Amino acid sequence: MAHFAGGTPGGRVFAYCLAEGGETAHHWQVFADRGMGACLVFDKRRLVEAVSADPHIRHREVAYVNWRKLPDVISVQTSLPFIKRQVYRAEREYRLIAAPPLEHAAATYELPIPLSCITSVYVSGEVPKAHFETFKNLVRTLRDCGKLPVRHSGLLQNRRWSDSLRTSSVRHDTQVDQIPIWKG
Repeated sequence: MAHFAGGTPGGRVFAYCLAEGGETAHHWQVFADRGMGACLVFDKRRLVEAVSADPHIRHREVAYVNWRKLPDVISVQTSLPFIKRQVYRAEREYRLIAAPPLEHAAATYELPIPLSCITSVYVSGEVPKAHFETFKNLVRTLRDCGKLPVRHSGLLQNRRWSDSLRTSSVRHDTQVDQIPIWKG
Protein backbone atom coordinates (compact mmCIF):
# COMPACT_ATOMS: atom_id res chain seq x y z
CA MET A 1 0.00 0.00 0.00
CA ALA A 2 2.84 2.41 0.83
CA HIS A 3 4.30 1.88 -2.65
CA PHE A 4 0.94 2.65 -4.24
CA ALA A 5 0.32 5.67 -1.97
CA GLY A 6 3.58 7.24 -3.12
CA GLY A 7 2.19 7.44 -6.64
CA THR A 8 -1.08 9.16 -5.71
CA PRO A 9 -1.61 12.96 -5.76
CA GLY A 10 -2.28 13.13 -2.01
CA GLY A 11 0.49 10.68 -1.14
CA ARG A 12 -1.77 8.58 1.08
CA VAL A 13 -4.47 5.96 0.76
CA PHE A 14 -7.05 4.38 3.01
CA ALA A 15 -7.95 0.73 2.53
CA TYR A 16 -11.20 -0.87 3.63
CA CYS A 17 -11.00 -4.63 3.36
CA LEU A 18 -14.08 -6.84 3.27
CA ALA A 19 -14.20 -10.62 3.00
CA GLU A 20 -16.67 -12.31 0.67
CA GLY A 21 -15.57 -15.74 1.82
CA GLY A 22 -17.51 -17.64 4.44
CA GLU A 23 -16.92 -17.17 8.13
CA THR A 24 -13.66 -18.81 9.23
CA ALA A 25 -11.60 -19.03 12.41
CA HIS A 26 -8.91 -17.08 10.52
CA HIS A 27 -11.25 -14.10 10.16
CA TRP A 28 -12.11 -14.05 13.85
CA GLN A 29 -8.51 -14.45 15.01
CA VAL A 30 -6.89 -11.96 12.62
CA PHE A 31 -9.54 -9.30 12.04
CA ALA A 32 -11.59 -9.34 15.24
CA ASP A 33 -9.12 -8.77 18.06
CA ARG A 34 -8.25 -12.45 18.53
CA GLY A 35 -11.86 -13.52 18.38
CA MET A 36 -13.41 -10.84 20.60
CA GLY A 37 -14.92 -8.65 17.89
CA ALA A 38 -17.88 -8.35 15.58
CA CYS A 39 -18.54 -8.78 11.87
CA LEU A 40 -20.77 -6.43 9.89
CA VAL A 41 -22.49 -8.10 6.94
CA PHE A 42 -23.17 -5.79 4.01
CA ASP A 43 -25.46 -5.99 1.01
CA LYS A 44 -22.76 -5.80 -1.66
CA ARG A 45 -24.94 -4.17 -4.33
CA ARG A 46 -26.02 -1.38 -1.96
CA LEU A 47 -22.51 -0.92 -0.60
CA VAL A 48 -20.94 -0.63 -4.06
CA GLU A 49 -23.67 1.80 -5.10
CA ALA A 50 -23.05 3.97 -2.03
CA VAL A 51 -19.26 4.17 -2.33
CA SER A 52 -19.35 4.63 -6.11
CA ALA A 53 -20.72 8.13 -5.55
CA ASP A 54 -17.36 9.17 -4.03
CA PRO A 55 -14.85 10.11 -6.77
CA HIS A 56 -11.88 9.29 -4.51
CA ILE A 57 -12.89 5.64 -3.97
CA ARG A 58 -11.98 2.73 -6.22
CA HIS A 59 -13.15 -0.77 -5.46
CA ARG A 60 -12.93 -4.30 -6.75
CA GLU A 61 -12.13 -7.89 -5.85
CA VAL A 62 -8.58 -8.61 -4.78
CA ALA A 63 -6.45 -10.76 -7.09
CA TYR A 64 -4.31 -13.36 -5.34
CA VAL A 65 -0.88 -13.62 -6.89
CA ASN A 66 1.86 -16.19 -6.67
CA TRP A 67 5.11 -14.42 -5.76
CA ARG A 68 6.74 -15.74 -8.94
CA LYS A 69 4.26 -13.74 -11.03
CA LEU A 70 4.49 -10.58 -8.93
CA PRO A 71 6.88 -8.73 -11.31
CA ASP A 72 4.31 -9.09 -14.10
CA VAL A 73 1.53 -7.64 -11.92
CA ILE A 74 3.26 -4.80 -10.09
CA SER A 75 4.24 -3.03 -13.28
CA VAL A 76 0.68 -1.75 -13.48
CA GLN A 77 0.28 1.02 -10.86
CA THR A 78 -3.51 0.82 -10.83
CA SER A 79 -3.56 -2.86 -9.78
CA LEU A 80 -1.23 -2.51 -6.80
CA PRO A 81 -3.86 -1.90 -4.12
CA PHE A 82 -5.88 -4.87 -5.37
CA ILE A 83 -3.32 -7.65 -5.13
CA LYS A 84 -2.42 -9.89 -2.25
CA ARG A 85 -0.33 -12.99 -1.68
CA GLN A 86 -1.93 -16.20 -2.89
CA VAL A 87 -1.94 -17.76 0.61
CA TYR A 88 -4.81 -15.42 1.59
CA ARG A 89 -7.17 -16.43 -1.25
CA ALA A 90 -9.69 -18.08 1.12
CA GLU A 91 -10.62 -14.59 2.34
CA ARG A 92 -12.10 -13.69 -1.06
CA GLU A 93 -11.42 -10.06 -0.26
CA TYR A 94 -13.26 -7.13 -1.78
CA ARG A 95 -11.30 -3.94 -1.24
CA LEU A 96 -12.28 -0.28 -1.18
CA ILE A 97 -9.41 2.16 -1.70
CA ALA A 98 -9.77 5.85 -0.95
CA ALA A 99 -7.05 8.09 -2.42
CA PRO A 100 -8.06 11.58 -1.33
CA PRO A 101 -6.57 14.78 -2.77
CA LEU A 102 -3.55 16.49 -1.22
CA GLU A 103 -5.71 18.94 0.76
CA HIS A 104 -7.28 16.06 2.73
CA ALA A 105 -5.21 16.19 5.92
CA ALA A 106 -7.36 14.02 8.20
CA ALA A 107 -5.97 10.80 9.66
CA THR A 108 -9.11 8.92 8.57
CA TYR A 109 -11.39 8.86 5.56
CA GLU A 110 -15.12 8.70 6.15
CA LEU A 111 -16.99 6.36 3.85
CA PRO A 112 -20.47 7.31 2.65
CA ILE A 113 -22.12 4.08 3.81
CA PRO A 114 -25.77 4.31 4.90
CA LEU A 115 -27.00 1.94 7.60
CA SER A 116 -29.28 0.32 5.04
CA CYS A 117 -26.19 -1.37 3.55
CA ILE A 118 -25.74 -3.43 6.73
CA THR A 119 -27.85 -6.59 6.67
CA SER A 120 -26.73 -8.19 9.94
CA VAL A 121 -24.10 -8.27 12.66
CA TYR A 122 -22.27 -11.34 13.96
CA VAL A 123 -20.57 -11.17 17.33
CA SER A 124 -17.78 -13.64 18.02
CA GLY A 125 -18.70 -16.76 19.97
CA GLU A 126 -15.74 -15.95 22.23
CA VAL A 127 -17.66 -12.96 23.58
CA PRO A 128 -19.44 -14.06 26.79
CA LYS A 129 -23.23 -14.46 26.43
CA ALA A 130 -23.98 -11.64 28.91
CA HIS A 131 -21.78 -9.21 26.93
CA PHE A 132 -23.36 -10.36 23.67
CA GLU A 133 -26.86 -9.71 25.04
CA THR A 134 -25.80 -6.24 26.22
CA PHE A 135 -24.35 -5.45 22.78
CA LYS A 136 -27.46 -6.76 21.00
CA ASN A 137 -29.74 -4.67 23.21
CA LEU A 138 -27.57 -1.60 22.61
CA VAL A 139 -27.78 -2.08 18.82
CA ARG A 140 -31.58 -2.33 19.13
CA THR A 141 -31.66 1.17 20.67
CA LEU A 142 -29.81 2.79 17.74
CA ARG A 143 -31.84 4.71 15.19
CA ASP A 144 -32.83 2.50 12.22
CA CYS A 145 -31.24 -0.60 13.81
CA GLY A 146 -34.17 -1.95 15.84
CA LYS A 147 -34.76 -4.85 13.45
CA LEU A 148 -31.15 -5.46 12.43
CA PRO A 149 -30.30 -9.13 13.05
CA VAL A 150 -27.54 -9.49 15.66
CA ARG A 151 -26.27 -13.04 16.05
CA HIS A 152 -23.80 -14.79 18.31
CA SER A 153 -21.44 -16.74 16.04
CA GLY A 154 -21.26 -20.46 16.64
CA LEU A 155 -18.15 -21.03 14.54
CA LEU A 156 -15.52 -21.15 17.27
CA GLN A 157 -17.69 -22.80 19.89
CA ASN A 158 -20.22 -24.85 17.99
CA ARG A 159 -22.61 -26.70 20.30
CA ARG A 160 -24.01 -28.89 17.47
CA TRP A 161 -20.50 -30.12 16.65
CA SER A 162 -19.78 -30.97 20.30
CA ASP A 163 -23.16 -32.67 20.75
CA SER A 164 -22.62 -34.75 17.60
CA LEU A 165 -19.24 -35.93 18.85
CA ARG A 166 -20.72 -36.94 22.21
CA THR A 167 -23.62 -38.86 20.72
CA SER A 168 -21.88 -40.56 17.77
CA SER A 169 -20.12 -43.86 18.02
CA VAL A 170 -16.45 -43.10 17.52
CA ARG A 171 -14.23 -45.86 16.16
CA HIS A 172 -11.00 -46.07 18.09
CA ASP A 173 -9.44 -48.72 15.86
CA THR A 174 -8.85 -46.36 12.93
CA GLN A 175 -5.19 -46.13 12.03
CA VAL A 176 -3.66 -43.06 10.47
CA ASP A 177 -1.24 -43.95 7.68
CA GLN A 178 0.20 -40.51 7.05
CA ILE A 179 0.58 -37.42 9.15
CA PRO A 180 1.80 -34.28 7.38
CA ILE A 181 4.61 -32.46 9.14
CA TRP A 182 4.87 -28.75 8.46
CA LYS A 183 8.31 -27.23 8.60
CA GLY A 184 8.99 -23.55 8.96
